[in-house]
Amino acid sequence: MDWNYLRTFHAVSEAGSLAKAAEKLAISHATAFRHIRSLEEQLGSRLFEKVKGRYRATEAGAEILDLAQSVVVAMEDIDRRISGADLALKGRIRLTAPASFAVHFLPGYLLDFKARFPDITVELLTSNEEINMSSRAAEIALRVTSSPPEHLIGRKVADIPWAYFASQSYLDRKSIPASAGDLSSHDLIGASGLLAQRPGFIQMDRSLRDRIVVRSDDLTTMAALARKGLGLCLLPMDVAQDGLKKLAIATEVPANELWVLTHPDLRSVERVACMARFLATAFRTETAFSSE
Repeated sequence: MDWNYLRTFHAVSEAGSLAKAAEKLAISHATAFRHIRSLEEQLGSRLFEKVKGRYRATEAGAEILDLAQSVVVAMEDIDRRISGADLALKGRIRLTAPASFAVHFLPGYLLDFKARFPDITVELLTSNEEINMSSRAAEIALRVTSSPPEHLIGRKVADIPWAYFASQSYLDRKSIPASAGDLSSHDLIGASGLLAQRPGFIQMDRSLRDRIVVRSDDLTTMAALARKGLGLCLLPMDVAQDGLKKLAIATEVPANELWVLTHPDLRSVERVACMARFLATAFRTETAFSSE
C-alpha cells in the first residue's frame, strides 16, 4: 500500500473536503481523488460518503482512521528527522576521487575540513571509474572530464595544465632541455594502450618514437618511472608531484578539467553542499596547478 494514500485519506478525514486536503498536501484535486479511489479499491470498501457537501468517513473508514493517524504521525516524524539530518553539518560523506588527488591533495584538504567540521566523517573512495551516485555509493565525485554526466550536477573547479617533468637525478646526468627542439637528445617516457591516444603522446610517437625508452598505460606509473630517472615525462600537474621538476617546455596539450559532482537529489543535504563548496575553493586556489 502506498503511504501517500493513507496520508490523503487522513487529510480528507480532517478537512472534510477533498479540495482542502489537496491544498494542504500540495497535490492536485485529481491526485487526491485518485488516492482515495485507489485506497478504496485495495481495501474493497467505500471510505467516505458525501453529506451536505462534506466528506464523512463511513463505518469502514472510521475503522482505519486510528491506524491512518498512527501511520501519518510516524511518517511525519521520520520526515522531520531526515530533514533535520540533511540540514545538520554532521554525518558521513562518501567522496570518490582519482588516485592522484586522493594521494597528493585530499589528505591536506581533509585535515583542514575536519578541523572546521568535526562532526562530518569522510569516507574516501579511490577510483576514476564512473560511479552510480543514484544508489548513494558516493555522495560527491571528483572527476577529470570535459563532459560531466548529464544526470549529475556540479561545477568545474580547476583547469590542470600538462607539462614535461624530470627527476633531479636525471637532470644532473643530462643537460636541462629549454625547448621542444631539445627533446630529440633526451630519453623519453612514452604512453601505451588508450593513453597513447591522448594529445601530446600522439605527437611524441610521430616525431620522437626513437627516443622513447619505456612506456606505460598509466600516468601514475609514468610519474614513478620519471622519479627513478628513466627519462622526461609528459604529465598533468596533479600527477607530477613529489620529486619531479617541471621543465620550461611549451606543450599544446589542452588542460584537464576538474569537476566536483553530486546527484541532484543531494543538493539540499547541507553536509554535501558544504563539502562541495569546500573542495571547490580548495582546488581553485591550489598553487600546484599554476602553469607558471
